[in-house]
Amino acid sequence: MLEGIKLDKKELRKEFSKKPKEYYSVKIFEEEGFERYTCRICGKSFWSAAERDTCDDPEHTEYSFFREKPRPVGYVEFWKKFSKFFEQNGHASIKKYPVVSRWRQDLYFTIASIQDFQRIENGAMNFEYSENPLIVPQMCLRFGDLENVGVTGRHLTSFMMAGQHAFNYPKEGYWRDRTIELNYKFLTNELGVKKDTLTYNEDVWAMGDFSEFGPCLESFSGGAELVNSVFTQFESVNGKIKELKAQVVDVGWGFERLMWFYTGFDNVYEAVFHDIIESTKKKLPFEMDNALFRKFARYASELDVTEIKGFREKERELLKKAGVSEKDYVARVKPMQAYYAILDHVRTLLFAVSDGALPSNIGGGYNLRVILRRALGFISEYEMGMALMDIAERQARELKGLYPELGDSLATLSDVIDIEAKRYSRSTENASKIINALLSKGKPIGKPELRTLYESNGVTPELISAVARKEGKAIELPDGAYEDIIKGDFAAKEKAKKLHIDFNEELPQTEQLYYEFKSESEAKVLWASGKHVVLDKTPFYPEGGGQAADHGTINGIEVDDVQKVGSVIVHVMKSNADNKISKGKKAECKVDMDRRNRLMAHHTATHLISAAARSVLGKHAWQEGARKDADKAHIDIAHYDKLSDEQVKSIEDWANAAIFNGISVSVSEMERGEAESKYGFTIYQGHGVPARKMRIVVVTDKHGRLIDAEACGGMHIAGRESLVGTIKIINTARISDGVDRIEFVAGKSALEYFQREHSELGASAELANSERFELHGKIERMRSDYSTLNKKLSEKDEELGRVIAEDILSQAKGKETEIMIERSEGREVLRKALSAAVQKRPELTVLVKSSAGEVVCMSGKSAKHSAIEFAKKKLGSAFKGGGSKAMAEGILTK
Repeated sequence: MLEGIKLDKKELRKEFSKKPKEYYSVKIFEEEGFERYTCRICGKSFWSAAERDTCDDPEHTEYSFFREKPRPVGYVEFWKKFSKFFEQNGHASIKKYPVVSRWRQDLYFTIASIQDFQRIENGAMNFEYSENPLIVPQMCLRFGDLENVGVTGRHLTSFMMAGQHAFNYPKEGYWRDRTIELNYKFLTNELGVKKDTLTYNEDVWAMGDFSEFGPCLESFSGGAELVNSVFTQFESVNGKIKELKAQVVDVGWGFERLMWFYTGFDNVYEAVFHDIIESTKKKLPFEMDNALFRKFARYASELDVTEIKGFREKERELLKKAGVSEKDYVARVKPMQAYYAILDHVRTLLFAVSDGALPSNIGGGYNLRVILRRALGFISEYEMGMALMDIAERQARELKGLYPELGDSLATLSDVIDIEAKRYSRSTENASKIINALLSKGKPIGKPELRTLYESNGVTPELISAVARKEGKAIELPDGAYEDIIKGDFAAKEKAKKLHIDFNEELPQTEQLYYEFKSESEAKVLWASGKHVVLDKTPFYPEGGGQAADHGTINGIEVDDVQKVGSVIVHVMKSNADNKISKGKKAECKVDMDRRNRLMAHHTATHLISAAARSVLGKHAWQEGARKDADKAHIDIAHYDKLSDEQVKSIEDWANAAIFNGISVSVSEMERGEAESKYGFTIYQGHGVPARKMRIVVVTDKHGRLIDAEACGGMHIAGRESLVGTIKIINTARISDGVDRIEFVAGKSALEYFQREHSELGASAELANSERFELHGKIERMRSDYSTLNKKLSEKDEELGRVIAEDILSQAKGKETEIMIERSEGREVLRKALSAAVQKRPELTVLVKSSAGEVVCMSGKSAKHSAIEFAKKKLGSAFKGGGSKAMAEGILTK
């Protein structure tokens, strides 16, 4: 075993390499004459049928698989070729999972095919799979290599990891021999890889925390990594390493890399987007110089912005090696790289929006906004004049045979791009001014400054470079410019409300009676301290899932709150309960059922509003949060713009139509796999934890058709659907970028809201001497009358101001330029009067004190005094106000 080994990839690889027969050698190597060698450059061990001293890793190998005449192949067609081989070899082919990882709340997006089957429960990793073994065309999103996209010829932000997976070895008997046998046969027989060009490099794969890990064999040919075969064999628990009881074959075929290798193009983009490039390249304002690009592309395997220190120097070195001038590189190759990046970024957005993600400034949406703005920036910089939606529509059509759902989201994507493009345009209006100010300082722009520029002003690194070139100024941005801008794959953990109590003893799990809908029960006190009480069982629902806690009484003392601490439920009393509730005593529990019914009505209504939002706005309208209180509730939904009045009305109408037509609510426990298979991943709409057994709340119409299904631990009105009554949306707000809050009332709380509204409306109508339903018209008429009256009063004020101005001027004798008088009129009239006076005599400074203690002072254009300084000089500390050279206002305090 691996006792005492440091959990580090390098150390583990070193340890595994000591026993190659145990961890890396397979039957097919013996049968086909593969020998083990050590790479003279990186020192890694590898297997090859031909004698060689390098391992074919692209970091130190030129690409050698380019064809003089590439052979294009369609994306869907190539998948059929791939899947046919594995289906003929006993694998079931299943549909892709969403690219938005709803079942893994620690991750924003699906970043590997094995993630489809991973479920984390109580900190432990479990697997949920419908077939074994299987293959899956899983689209994955990764943003860590953003700057490499378009440049290296091989990097993408969205790619298919064609997953080949087998679970539960050794019981199922599918392990290294079978995996590499299939690997070798597909590569040589189907892909046409020559045996002597194929290497299998020894390495190690591990979870980020090394909770699970194992040896892996990476397959290379011609400088291209084609597939990584991982054998998840070990786990680490509390620092101790042991073999997993159920070991996993995790093979991630880089599908786009396979296409690239098979077609022989000089970059992956020409292979994957070939038809789109052919149909759009004539519209570009620059020539797609493939011959020039190919000269550089052969050496691009050595490029990686995220790995190489001194990337620009390395780039220049390779240009010299390839015989490409820097001038040609900037003028003719860079625009092509930008175009390739746009094709990748649009596809990423298409998959993300299709599966319910949106560009924003929060969570995974942040990275989507970065790539959208990067694409828009490239279009502007190179004056491409192309429509991103034209590319998206072409991609959706090409991929329809494999991913038919993409076409359904084109309308939403179009709206998103339009809105984001306008926001980007606004944010870059002042960009040139900001960038020029930075350039004029002559100081280098570092990564922290780049992040600030992007987050505060929407300025991308490419925009900085473009402005610098336009202004003829030299600037070199730091390598890895996007490192501090792009967010990592892992989601930030939300901090839940917790009650911190030291029980000083081990308490058993509290028996939950609230799901039995008992309003009263007897229990035994297990622990009590001050206002905190623990019972052996309880009918009180503890706060959770956004639902407020039950209230009521225990032995006549009010229960003010109920919280869960681990598996123990703690009752927080309104007052100290030591005299009536103590350890060992009997507890009489009574739940406030009026409050409970209101909470249940609001919780079921939340599910209905959620379903309504998805129906009206689109499947991207995912629940981002919710709160259900007794008096009202709210749900926060993902959306790309502020909700319109029409959309709010449609959501309300949809939810109420469901209620009026008849709904049925049922609650049941289901196996996780069964629930996911039957209802899909919207069961995690309320951010339910994917436990092996899940409580599923299902809302159907009277015909049994599904309205909503969610994993939910909250209280619902199953069997008492009439309690929902009517839903009334009372307010909406844009609470953060990409999230709208819908506040509503339902059931009894809705009735009380209507009654209060009716009462207030009646009082207002009575005040206006109007009927209730005529109040709006009456107010409009009153407003019109007021406007007319106000206009007449303003005209009178103007006339009075002119009269006062003449009076002021009559007091300015000879060459006198300073006047201070007192008047009885108000500030509005005095402003008009002084303005008229200094317009006629611009050398005057006039100060007027009103009888109400108000002060107005004005100076004409040629006056020698500043209005504010004159007021302070004449009135001293008694003057409290402010102003400018032309005008000052304030009050007298003495």
